[in-house]
Amino acid sequence: VFSGGEAAHAVKRFTGLYTGPYFDPSTTTNITTQLGTHAYLPCKVKQLGNKSVSWIRRRDAHILTVDRFTFIADDRFQAFLVEPTDTWTLQVKYVQARDAGQYECQVSTEPKMSHFITLNVVGS
Repeated sequence: VFSGGEAAHAVKRFTGLYTGPYFDPSTTTNITTQLGTHAYLPCKVKQLGNKSVSWIRRRDAHILTVDRFTFIADDRFQAFLVEPTDTWTLQVKYVQARDAGQYECQVSTEPKMSHFITLNVVGS
């Protein structure tokens, strides 16, 4: 038996299918960009709460960003949050051929949750 406050809290906490962070299923898994342009890799995370979002480059497992902080010396990489859409976007400026490959958007849940995006680079 709940008192009024507890019942309201329990109902509010478990409304909908997910009780914690989840990736928006409409988030893309493939981005193609022209050599030398800027690429934007979106990662839509709903109900993030107090968890953080990291971007990791798969080929060398380098952590690029955690939330808005950049952890790579290459200043072409930056992450920002597009608040109305809950989208953490990794920006890669002046894309080079070696930037092609898989990138991981990781949420600091336990266990970790990951969404992978492949960056394709075209042109010369």
